[in-house]
Amino acid sequence: MLNIKKYANGRFFNTAAKKYIKKEELAELIKKGEEIQVTLTKTGEDITETVIRQFSQKEAPKQKQEARENKKKKPGKTEGKKTENPFLKTDKLVKWLGGVIDTKIEKVMGIVNLPSREQVAKLDENIKALNKKIDDLKLAGEKASPKKRAASKKTASPEKGSGK
Repeated sequence: MLNIKKYANGRFFNTAAKKYIKKEELAELIKKGEEIQVTLTKTGEDITETVIRQFSQKEAPKQKQEARENKKKKPGKTEGKKTENPFLKTDKLVKWLGGVIDTKIEKVMGIVNLPSREQVAKLDENIKALNKKIDDLKLAGEKASPKKRAASKKTASPEKGSGK
């Protein structure tokens, strides 16, 4: 008898093989008639009957669906042809996703009112131009300062002399 543990996340663990098994593999074991015992890891509760019933019910509709599909198939017309999904081609998918993402980003940028790269670059250029003008004004002010001092000394000297 195989002891299988079911975890809270829905995964099954085969304790004999010491590995996780897929639901499909468990369904196959049940279909083959293997003796199994399934317990919940959290509570230790035996849920074997529930699991067997669950997988037996899933198997029956699949078999009926496959039988219906096999009856509907007409030899020669649909065999070998696959319906093509346009999004299966990588370049189309990437292009479509890129467009969707760009649109969403633009909407968010509009809502948040953040500047675009172009606006930031233009602002950076304007700041650099203003800094250059400020530097030019400082240089002009420094050059003019000695001249103003000399001029103010010349005008200040005669007034002092006339007051004596």
